[in-house]
Amino acid sequence: MEVPCLGKNVMAGVNAIACANMALAGFDKVIPLDETIDSMYKVGQMLPSDLRCTGKGGLSVTPTGIKIFEKLN
Repeated sequence: MEVPCLGKNVMAGVNAIACANMALAGFDKVIPLDETIDSMYKVGQMLPSDLRCTGKGGLSVTPTGIKIFEKLN
């Protein structure tokens, strides 16, 4: 489903700009980036596959989400 992801992508873009500003300002990180990425990956792997933007859960399986899917296919 494109619509829910659009909001997440906008928030991620704003977060990326804020992070870039912090990096340029010399923000002193507490946890190194590689450890942060590794930790986020491990948390993502713990999520059931239906909850990983697969279209098998969340808003994708609501009546409206199913109607949109059928209209697009």
